[in-house]
Amino acid sequence: MKFSLRHILAGSLVFLAVVPTLAVLWMMNRASTQAVQDLAGTILTHVATRVQNDTESHVRQAHDALDGLFPERLSGPELDRARTQLRTPAAFEGMAFALTRQSQDVPVIHIGNLHGEYFGVERNGDNARVGIRKPDGLGRLFYDVRVPGDRSKPLDSEISNFEPRSTPWYSGALTAKDRVFTPVRVSVRRKQLMVSLAQPVFDADGGAAGVFAADLYLQTLADLLRTQRISSHGAAFVVDEKGLLVASSAGDALFTSNEGKLERTGPATSANPMIRAGFTALQQLWATRSADTVATNTALQRLPLGDDAVLMVQRPFGEGLGLHWTLVVAAPESDFTGEITRGLRLSLGAIALVIVLATLVAFAIAHMLGRRLRGLTAAAEQLGRREVPAISRTRIREINQLSTVLHDSAEQLQAYREQVEEDARALQEANDTLEARVERRTAQLAASREEALSAARAKAAFLATMSHEIRTPLNGVVGMSTLLAETPLDAEQRDYLQTIRLSSDQLLAVINDVLDFSKIESGKLDLEIEPVSVRGAVEEACDIAAPRAREKGLELIIDVADHGDNAVPEAIKGDITRLRQVLINLINNAVKFTAQGEVAVHARLLKADDGQGRCVLEFRVTDSGIGIPPERIDSLFQAFTQVDASTTRKYGGTGLGLAICKRLVDLMGGEIGVESEAGKGSTFWFTIAAPRTQLAQTFNVADAGMLDGKRALIVDDHATNVRILARQLQMWGIDVTSASSGQEALAFVDSAPEAAHIVITDMHMPEMDGVALARELRSRAAWRDVPIVLLSSGFMPGADESARLFTARLLKPARQNQLFETLLRCVSPQGPQRVSLGTAGPDAKKDITILVADDNAVNLKVACAMLLKLGYEVRTATDGREAIEAVAQAVAGGTRLGAILMDVNMPEVDGLEATRQIHAIWGAAAPPIIALTAGASAEDRARCEAAGMNEYLTKPLHVAALAQALERWTAGDAPAVARAAAGASAAAPEADAGVQLLDPSRLEEFKEFDDEDLSMTKEVVALFVKDAPLRIDAIEQAIAAGDAGAVAKAAHALKGAASNIGAVAIQSEAAQLEAAASAGDIADAPARAALLRQLWSRTHPLLSALA
Repeated sequence: MKFSLRHILAGSLVFLAVVPTLAVLWMMNRASTQAVQDLAGTILTHVATRVQNDTESHVRQAHDALDGLFPERLSGPELDRARTQLRTPAAFEGMAFALTRQSQDVPVIHIGNLHGEYFGVERNGDNARVGIRKPDGLGRLFYDVRVPGDRSKPLDSEISNFEPRSTPWYSGALTAKDRVFTPVRVSVRRKQLMVSLAQPVFDADGGAAGVFAADLYLQTLADLLRTQRISSHGAAFVVDEKGLLVASSAGDALFTSNEGKLERTGPATSANPMIRAGFTALQQLWATRSADTVATNTALQRLPLGDDAVLMVQRPFGEGLGLHWTLVVAAPESDFTGEITRGLRLSLGAIALVIVLATLVAFAIAHMLGRRLRGLTAAAEQLGRREVPAISRTRIREINQLSTVLHDSAEQLQAYREQVEEDARALQEANDTLEARVERRTAQLAASREEALSAARAKAAFLATMSHEIRTPLNGVVGMSTLLAETPLDAEQRDYLQTIRLSSDQLLAVINDVLDFSKIESGKLDLEIEPVSVRGAVEEACDIAAPRAREKGLELIIDVADHGDNAVPEAIKGDITRLRQVLINLINNAVKFTAQGEVAVHARLLKADDGQGRCVLEFRVTDSGIGIPPERIDSLFQAFTQVDASTTRKYGGTGLGLAICKRLVDLMGGEIGVESEAGKGSTFWFTIAAPRTQLAQTFNVADAGMLDGKRALIVDDHATNVRILARQLQMWGIDVTSASSGQEALAFVDSAPEAAHIVITDMHMPEMDGVALARELRSRAAWRDVPIVLLSSGFMPGADESARLFTARLLKPARQNQLFETLLRCVSPQGPQRVSLGTAGPDAKKDITILVADDNAVNLKVACAMLLKLGYEVRTATDGREAIEAVAQAVAGGTRLGAILMDVNMPEVDGLEATRQIHAIWGAAAPPIIALTAGASAEDRARCEAAGMNEYLTKPLHVAALAQALERWTAGDAPAVARAAAGASAAAPEADAGVQLLDPSRLEEFKEFDDEDLSMTKEVVALFVKDAPLRIDAIEQAIAAGDAGAVAKAAHALKGAASNIGAVAIQSEAAQLEAAASAGDIADAPARAALLRQLWSRTHPLLSALA
């Protein structure tokens, strides 16, 4: 549908004339109406405030009257005086006589006591009317009194019974136990509304002594409301909590007589419509009272009323005086808006006139403009036909200008057409040139991309080569220094050797940092997802840092939340290697930069579900070290950055550790940060997000019940250690008592009704250390046989003294499983249920041959030396082809190869190709192949597995790792020494499969603080091997002498020594023999001694292999 411009112009002009006028009128009317409503609200609010203040002043007179007698809160003397006046009202009469003359609205003050006695004083002109009721009286006797005490003019007496104790003022005060107003009631005597203010008085025993009361008459309130000027038809009224009238500005009757009974009236019966409407609205507000009580009570409310509306303000008042009344002030809206309505009608008439005039003018203008525009339309049509239109002459400047423009445009268009055709030809030529340039640039970009890819491949190849070239000589340094440590050396030589080993370890750490950072930067580092024990990861990281912490005398604390909302899950799915790498880096840094104090590792659940099926864990490593200046924190996680240059010189390091940690934490979906203050220590924290999972159970569930209900005494001067240790023990059902020193522990021991089942003590404590405390406990008869577990950060007492004093010794921080198993051994000789260790099988070392294939002479020498030390026979090959030929020769000669140690990078045929060919030739009969490589990446491991290699060892090679790998793949043919050192178990053919001889976890405890040569473990084992036969001999001699006490003492010594070494079978049998001998029963002691000798004969070969 098309419209004429003339009609559009006319309609627009009319619209622009009418709509703004109506809008202005509407806004003015609304603004004036709002202003009038605001003014009305102000007037009504002022009236309400004035009435409320005057009403509260009137009601306060009752309080003033009682305050003249006594304050609302009675002190001791005042309370005694009140009780006296209740018993003898003579003093009360004088005060009441004076107080009733202070206000005409409070003419009566009276009292009643618990005996039913009543005394009242009522103002009666210049005199007073005194009412008295004796306790045994019926009604009241009244007197006309001029002065207090005058009884010369008796008045009428009450015939009916009057009981003050049943009056509202008496019973209400006792119920409230405080000063309180009675409900509004009608005074029969004075024919007006009144309330009584009553205050109770209580005896010393809490019983009621009596009540003081003052009567307040309310006629003044009605007079007050009638004098208020609200508006022409406005009204105000006051209602009580029952909704009955207290006062009204309309002069309504406040009560009526119904069959001789005076009854109060409500606002609903008022003759004034404003009062009725206001009360109806008030009832609605009471029924739907909102939580915003203050806004409801103070806001102006507008309510419909027929053709008009009511403006109302209502407010409760009197709460502070003990009343619950509501004041309502209401007026019709027309009282305030009448003039505005008349002005609105006049304005609408004027607008109608303006609309008519505007319509006429608009049509005239539209007709004139339409005629001129039709002329311009014709000129535009000429322009389309490439004609030059004539210029239209008119007095309208815009039309004239438009006609001129059309004329000039027609002349210019021809020139533009010619220019466009010329530009089109030039553009086509430019396009042809541009296509050729794009082809050249595309070829250049492709060449640049190929060059960048070649550079990336060259970098990766360089890193792989450097890893191999650096680790190969480092393998010789580490391996030969390990072997050299086992040769006879003097103290100076051993010190030099230790320096070599520490330097090679540091060099290896630097290499690993650089290679890891390079892989991260190139995006080549991927996470390996597998079940991860969170507590195990923390404990393993702390195990690595523990020796250095012990050297520096630091407390290394593990705090893994295991209950409550922040309890860490048992296991998550993640990369154990990378999680442990971050923890080790942060813990090592904390130990490095802390000279004294403690390093604490905390783990807790931060969020149970992040919305992606993962939980969020937080780890915090806190130290008391040197701290970090605030200006250095922002750059701390950048590569090659440390706190400052002096730190680099003093503490060493590449500055890559924290940068690697940040990248690894980012890969694990978390964040990392630090909180630190220079000189006071630092807290490094990071989070990871990972799904929950479960781990296989590491011990028999039945073991857990053995600790339930046991009592333990923890002695440690470090509060954090006590808190964490107590929490772990309580989780297993152990009742825990703690002491912060040896003296405090002994005080508990001397006062305890019964001994604890276990004592756990720290080694290093002020005044009395763990050894001294153990000696004291062993000297007390009741505590002599209680197992004592020693915790130490470093120094351990000698083996003889440990066997005598301590049941077990653990290095801090003790692992949870390690602590659990130790406690089980303490409370039960059998300890946790594990697979039994039998006697060692026949020595099969000489029957196992290991083939080593490596092109580097140093690596060959190191590997061969380690294998020979472990008792294996060795064959060598210098490349993959020789390795294949060696396998063929062994098969042809009937020699079974136990395993092949295969270097990956070798000339001619590398280790991967050699492995594939060996599997292709011999298939399932091929010996196990263990990879030896300097590559430490996941890609290197994957290539080895894809080639068919069974195991993966990185250079530099370590004896322990090599022994464990060979033990796994040579199975029953492994040497006994390697098998026992790895903690594996093998049942002896002649041994009872149900008897556990050794607990390998105990030997693992020694390795926590032993060197790589296990010199301490070997020394302890050798001492036990030498000592055990002597102790068995002592038992047999005591049995032969018939000395039960000596038998018990010798069995106890053997039990302690066996528990220290983990010989659980001997420990259990010795404990049973000790218990029987302590009870004086040695009848079956010879049989038990023979069993001990038999168990020793089975255990001895295992320990000899370790020694």
